[in-house]
Amino acid sequence: MELNIETSRPLYSIGVAAEILGISARMLREYEKAGLIKPARIGGKRKYSNNDLHFIKNIKFYLEDVGMTITALKVFYLSAPCWRIKQCGQRKCPAYHNCDVKCWEVIKGHDGCDARTCKGCPVYLVHEKNKGLKIYQGKDIGPKCFKST
Repeated sequence: MELNIETSRPLYSIGVAAEILGISARMLREYEKAGLIKPARIGGKRKYSNNDLHFIKNIKFYLEDVGMTITALKVFYLSAPCWRIKQCGQRKCPAYHNCDVKCWEVIKGHDGCDARTCKGCPVYLVHEKNKGLKIYQGKDIGPKCFKST
């Protein structure tokens, strides 16, 4: 799925999003509480976009299929390049296959990317909430490339 500003339009209530995703509304609230998602608020009600649904499917995969905890998922999000995790499909993005930068830092001004889609990305949200976090021998956590076998 290619993420763009059109797919970031809030469309779905929490009940509809939960039904589409096959999870409970309570679990969506837990993901939000953990800082993994940030749905739009319209009239005080949560509204989810197609981008949000894509990101939540990614979260659900790591938590349910891989068996990660929310804490482990946050550490993973802090240590891997975002394009590798969220698989946004924007292969023309200057951050794609660049393991030294975060996509939202390099896409500003790039015609093929829209930085507004980053604001709902769980990788971006975790990075923003945990700026300056040092957990590995006092070193900042940043993008790392993992060699696939």
